[in-house]
Amino acid sequence: MKKYISIYILMLVAIIVSNCHKPEKIVPSEVRQGINSVSAQFSMGDFKNDANAKFTTQIDNPDVQEIFISVPWFYPEESTNETEISQMKITANIDDNTFIEPALGVMDLSKKNNIKVKRADGSIKEYHITGARVKSNKCAIISFTLNTPLMNGVIDHDSKIISLISVDDLGPSTASVILSPHATISPDPNSINDYSQDVVFTVTAHDGTTKAHYTVKKMVPPKINYGFRPGSQTEIWASDLSVRYGITNGANKNHTLAAIGNHLILSVGTEQHYFNNTTGERLGLIAGSRDLNGGAITSDKAGNMLLCNNVTKGNVFNIWTTNSVTKAPELLYSMTYSIGKGARLGAKISVQGDITKDAIITVPTWAWANPPAHNEFLRWVVKDGVIGEPEAVVATNIVNWNSGNTDVVYSKADINSTYFITNYGGAGNKLNAVDGATNSGVAMIATSTWGANSNFNTVDAVEFNRAIYVAIYGGMHFSYSQCLGYMFDATTLTQFTDRFDNSPARVFTTNEHKYGSPVFASSDILLVPSKDGYKLRLYYTDGNCRSLVAWEFDCIDK
Repeated sequence: MKKYISIYILMLVAIIVSNCHKPEKIVPSEVRQGINSVSAQFSMGDFKNDANAKFTTQIDNPDVQEIFISVPWFYPEESTNETEISQMKITANIDDNTFIEPALGVMDLSKKNNIKVKRADGSIKEYHITGARVKSNKCAIISFTLNTPLMNGVIDHDSKIISLISVDDLGPSTASVILSPHATISPDPNSINDYSQDVVFTVTAHDGTTKAHYTVKKMVPPKINYGFRPGSQTEIWASDLSVRYGITNGANKNHTLAAIGNHLILSVGTEQHYFNNTTGERLGLIAGSRDLNGGAITSDKAGNMLLCNNVTKGNVFNIWTTNSVTKAPELLYSMTYSIGKGARLGAKISVQGDITKDAIITVPTWAWANPPAHNEFLRWVVKDGVIGEPEAVVATNIVNWNSGNTDVVYSKADINSTYFITNYGGAGNKLNAVDGATNSGVAMIATSTWGANSNFNTVDAVEFNRAIYVAIYGGMHFSYSQCLGYMFDATTLTQFTDRFDNSPARVFTTNEHKYGSPVFASSDILLVPSKDGYKLRLYYTDGNCRSLVAWEFDCIDK
């Protein structure tokens, strides 16, 4: 018996001793470099919360010790606001189980800031974070306009050739140019140069050393056979309405867009601002800027702007027009709103064609019902510059609506052509294609997976290089909305199916810009082809996101 007790005691002691062994240190099978990038943002001033004001240095070499962050000399880049780097908020992208000592915070980038990075395997490496203000190396001609005769040059930035498309002889003239911010140009385009022959301009970047040579010549560049050239899409500017322009959102401030010549116009319902459409610079209020009572603006493809007020049934509805930001809008049409089944109209207005020739003007009406039951818009047909009487058009086999968050636009200035409807509310956030001859829906693109949280209340269409494009934008309705614009090829409707984000008809998706938070949901999108037919601009605005954004496409065969 004692023998068994002794064996038991020995086994127990062995178990206790084994459990007291020091555990082995677990080291990941793969230990990366620890720190992958370091970013700097302004910690003070107007741009401390600007998501675009984030300057990042990637750390691709594991042996690097000095982390240098370049901060633009001016911010925004086109401004004269000199940056200050003595109080920059520093953040880093690091691997799992990696720690930085001391913790990152506000640093003076004009000095050396020492940190230690402890990786997952316990190894420690020292880094030094510094930075400097850097002058821009951009040296492009962004826009070129010959003044005599007046024409916009078509710029090929790859070949650095600016084409003047004309069958007439060209001679001495001045020119107007827009350059990369703070760049200079020689010879002076404001002086007379002889355009009967090639003229070469040298653009020097703000850094004083980087240069580009552009040749201006009379020629007709080749086009691709169809649509815009894949890869040509470029975001040319994006602005926070509040920070850059001091334009704020508020109740019933309805954000809509129009284009006249080289100007983009933004109406906030109570006033109309105009901008340089190539740089985004705000130039002022248009002549005759007015309170539209939450109404809207738009423009035809010939650069005529339309404005309308927002009214309930029984009140006077007006449409005004102008073709210049310095010419006050004049009354185009007026009526007492009494036709149709709607209760209100004027939150959106669209037009297809040229109102001095042939065009179709559309204004959705709406009436509250739950579930949504409204499907009507008013239509004015313009023939040979004369506007006809309004018609109340009812679309069937579509997704109905119950608010002013609705837009209707034709694909051509023909009442039998396809037209497009988008709206928010109920089962909304669908893009309906409707047969103009029957007013019955024939195709539809459904809400994307995340799109139900956005407000798809705006649509526009354009014919560009033999393709018909339709564009929509999903504005911010909630703080977590996904705010994106989409463009689809609607030349034929065979691929006009599926969802916004994966439809086979989708040809383009914008970037996302979210500067604000929900106040009053309103947005607009506008497609504007250049007169020469080589370029297409897409503009959009979002009152809640506080964004105003410009994209450009071309059809130049390179």
